[in-house]
Amino acid sequence: MHVTMLLKSELRRSAGVILGMALVLALALSLALATSLTERMLRASSAAATDDFDLLVGAKGSSASLLLGTVYLRDEPLGLVPAPALSSLINAKGVRWAAPVAFGDRTGDSPLVGTTRAMATLGGERPLSAGRVFAAPDEAVAGAGSGLKVGDAFTPMHGRAAGAGHAHEAASFRVVGVMPATGTPWDRAVLVPIERIWSMHAHEDDHAHGREPLEHWMEEDLTHLPGMSAVVVKPVSVADAYRLRQRFSTMSVTSPEGAVVNLMGVFSGEVLVDLYASMGSAARALSFITALTLAVALAATLITGVLLGRLRLPTLLQLRVLGAPRRYVGALIWLIVMTVVVTGAAGGLLIGWAIASGCAAWLADETGIVMAPALSRAEALPILLTLAAGALCALVPAWAAGRAKMT
Repeated sequence: MHVTMLLKSELRRSAGVILGMALVLALALSLALATSLTERMLRASSAAATDDFDLLVGAKGSSASLLLGTVYLRDEPLGLVPAPALSSLINAKGVRWAAPVAFGDRTGDSPLVGTTRAMATLGGERPLSAGRVFAAPDEAVAGAGSGLKVGDAFTPMHGRAAGAGHAHEAASFRVVGVMPATGTPWDRAVLVPIERIWSMHAHEDDHAHGREPLEHWMEEDLTHLPGMSAVVVKPVSVADAYRLRQRFSTMSVTSPEGAVVNLMGVFSGEVLVDLYASMGSAARALSFITALTLAVALAATLITGVLLGRLRLPTLLQLRVLGAPRRYVGALIWLIVMTVVVTGAAGGLLIGWAIASGCAAWLADETGIVMAPALSRAEALPILLTLAAGALCALVPAWAAGRAKMT
């Protein structure tokens, strides 16, 4: 009788035990795979979100808060950058475009961002997917994921957190354009002229601003303007980027109240590297724990193989009586254990992918960053190691079964 025929019979008889051990192994392996997939997915997606934010200028403080508040639109405590800093940026050599951003309001669950037309079109390099850029103080450009479309009207709320703040009763906006989907938190944002944000919070006459051309203030004295949360800068070249960062990291600007505000320039990529370093330490600790879990699961598989050999000892001895060599009996037990290992490895890949996909959906909902897991050689390594370790472990119960003595 060929060994595969007997293997099928044994698999049917021990299906419950084999599937149970395969599930334990699959769950252990899935943790390692899900950790690897999620970490790489998070790194790639968060890095892609900074593509349009090469250089950020803000009030001196936490560079991480500046990044999280500006690029990922998190509710971070950002100091105000006095408006005169913007005139220095706009006129600086090596600046392709620069745009102020002011936070603090929302419409529904979407953050309201006061800015200029340069931010909506990335300095004219990105066309809108629908409509046009705002041309009046009461017009807005909505993100692709904000739920707003051209022609919609809304009244903003003060405060960035949903369920908090109060409505700006005298302020209303009409959507005239929609930005293309970017897969970043800015898909949820709604962009409006920054001068309207200033007037809303200063309680000035909005109609007075409507009589002036939009962004006329950029060519005037800015010392009387309130300021902004940060300035997004697109340098012409890498050399310009380093020169501008150095310049604005040593600059001080006086606010309308007379306070001296020190500025800082940060590269989004450099801040992410620091954040990744912290995240990497946690990921290594989790990988160590999952490796131990996987080792325990393999040990359990080994024990299962030994026990199956003992339970099937009468059958194995009968095969020996009928003339089956030791290698035949050993091969049968080895194949049974490897069936558990291969099934567990395949199940671990599927469960790990499902966990990573669930994490991607949850993170996208929480952060606004579109994510999707992608398999690579990094995931092939733990699977191959599991199969190799399983093949070696299976030799132990196979050798024990082959050495069983006939009485």
